[in-house]
Amino acid sequence: MKKVNLEVKGMYCAHCSKAVENALEQAGVFSHVDLARNRVEFSYDDGKISLEYLRRLVKRAGYELITDDRKRFNINMILVPISIIVLVFSLFGILYHSGIDNPFFFFFGNDVTFLVVATIALAVLGTPFIIRAIKGIRFKNVGMDFLIALSALTSYILSLYIFITNIQNGISPLDSHAHHMEGYRMTYFDGTCMVLSIITLGHLITDRIKIKADKNYKKAAIELPKFASLLYPDGTTEQVDCDTLDVGNEFRVLTGEQIACDGTVLSGNGLVDESSLTGESRPRRVNEGDKVMGGTILTSGPISVRVDKIALESLYSSIINESYALDQKKGRLSKLSDRIAGIFTPAILLVAIVAFLICYFGMGLPAEESIVRACSVLSVSCPCAFGLAVPISAMSGYDCALSRGILFKNGDTFEKVRKIQAALFDKTGTLSTGRMTVRTITGDKSLLPLVKAMEKNSLHPIATSLLAYLEKEEDIEIPDIEEIPGQGLRCGVHFLGNEKSASGKERNEEIRQFAKENADSTLVYLSDERSVLLAISLQDELVEDAARTIRRLKEEGIESYMLTGDRKEYALKIARSLGIPIDNVRYELNPSDKARVLAEIKKKEGVISYVGDGINDTLALKGSDLSFASYKASAVACTSADGLLLKPNLYILVYALDISRKTYLNIIENFVWAIAYNLVMIPLAIMGILPMYLCGALMIVSNLTLTINSLRIRYYKPEKEERRHEGNPR
Repeated sequence: MKKVNLEVKGMYCAHCSKAVENALEQAGVFSHVDLARNRVEFSYDDGKISLEYLRRLVKRAGYELITDDRKRFNINMILVPISIIVLVFSLFGILYHSGIDNPFFFFFGNDVTFLVVATIALAVLGTPFIIRAIKGIRFKNVGMDFLIALSALTSYILSLYIFITNIQNGISPLDSHAHHMEGYRMTYFDGTCMVLSIITLGHLITDRIKIKADKNYKKAAIELPKFASLLYPDGTTEQVDCDTLDVGNEFRVLTGEQIACDGTVLSGNGLVDESSLTGESRPRRVNEGDKVMGGTILTSGPISVRVDKIALESLYSSIINESYALDQKKGRLSKLSDRIAGIFTPAILLVAIVAFLICYFGMGLPAEESIVRACSVLSVSCPCAFGLAVPISAMSGYDCALSRGILFKNGDTFEKVRKIQAALFDKTGTLSTGRMTVRTITGDKSLLPLVKAMEKNSLHPIATSLLAYLEKEEDIEIPDIEEIPGQGLRCGVHFLGNEKSASGKERNEEIRQFAKENADSTLVYLSDERSVLLAISLQDELVEDAARTIRRLKEEGIESYMLTGDRKEYALKIARSLGIPIDNVRYELNPSDKARVLAEIKKKEGVISYVGDGINDTLALKGSDLSFASYKASAVACTSADGLLLKPNLYILVYALDISRKTYLNIIENFVWAIAYNLVMIPLAIMGILPMYLCGALMIVSNLTLTINSLRIRYYKPEKEERRHEGNPR
């Protein structure tokens, strides 16, 4: 299966995106259309279906699927000047009909000129709308194009009828005083011209805004590297295609080069520019054992890296290709938006018919005036507002979060965050850095090479720390290492792990005393089936801003909990230093315990969030309402979480909450605007207060207002909000 993300031209509302999805579905291809960016993402079997065939299916529906980079004729080169000319002629003509009795304005305002201009407008500007409307009817997907086409055609045909009737009544359309003559009936060519020209220009402006707003999201200025220096065991290197690197391969990165894949530094140290992913301008120092991400740049090196993920699955590729597509899992508001957009067009058609009946029978207006008012309803109504209410805000919130090192993976994240009542944290690697230092060791130290050999098979932060400490110990090879989540490692009869792995086994006096003296630290035991052979005491560092994060969450009314597999004494010590209430600490937990405890806290608190980093957090991440994988989290944790923290700072979790709330509020504002606009403008059109030539302009103004309001989120700065908060504490 081949996965692609392609541009689609001609989409402006939810009906357009639905039409594209339906067209692809005819070939058995299920797709996701991002209306905010005018793109479609889908997977297809290129051995059975060609991309050209799919392109033709989309074209039959009235839209253009861009499948290659070849230069195409830009239709805007025709549409823009004609739209401007039609608009200028219409405005001058309207000025003449408004009472300016001047030969210059008469040239633009006489019915012959209006007929010519309206015919050109309908033929050039109206054809795309008419074609898409006809194809929409064919695919049972009637949307905004149908409303515009129907309004423009109806007003044109009605005006043409009146134009002919005026001539039959002896009124010359070229007479400068024709509109003052008895029996003259006004045409509505200006409405046709204004609706088509303004909506066409408005769509082009909206597209330009989307393209500009999409620039940061796509990160198009940076490309993934094409080649990497594959490093062989004998120290030689070979230039290979990045896509050929497999998990476990080692490659070398020189100063100034991009890192080809997500991986772990095996040797060397340096500075990595991660601004393309996290927005952090300062390079991050990396040493042996640190994680690096594909697509970032090594500004100082060199380093050797072991591949953890192939290039196609790297975090950077996932963002570029939208593997974490925002709308793959739609929230309640997004579904509501789609439902409203789905019924809006039929509802407006019904309203237009009712408007005609009210005007003609109820108000006693002439048939042509009643028809024009019904057309005004079609022109002024704004179905796009409902289709765009959620996706552009969500895209802006996504980009704002991503620029601060937070990657949201689901479209319903913004709705979930505002309801969070409790935040649960794993300790090691989340509240603590995972950079542990060995304090003391007691027991049979001749077994340290065995400890080193076993820890080589683990990615746990404790393993990294022990390997650094035992660097000079003898290297031995041992087979069949098994990792037991929540306990440690097993090799034959030997167990290396926490208190649970050594529970019930014999301990000599030295090891018992050692455990008492180091009760406030992390203890690792090496044991066999009967007794504890060796004990190691390690001290963990807390994340620098962990206490500040806990304090701010408390100010926000969010209760913090700590879940850990560590012993009680050490867990309580950490909790006190962070400001987490003792009653909110759960210790000596294995993975299934975490899931059980999480369910209990969820029942007590309501909506909860969980932040973790390891394999043993998988069940908890999946069981929470909203989950985040912390910086340096394992691949399994990243897959299970709703969002990723791409920086070592824990405080960006607070930013994630702030941005989510702001985005949710922005979406609500969009809904309020969309509803208020239609509720106000449609009655005004029915009453004749809004002339038809203004209706199209107002509809475009509505779209642009909503789009610009949505894009405000992109420029939201939670840091300023934070400074104001700290300067004015509650």
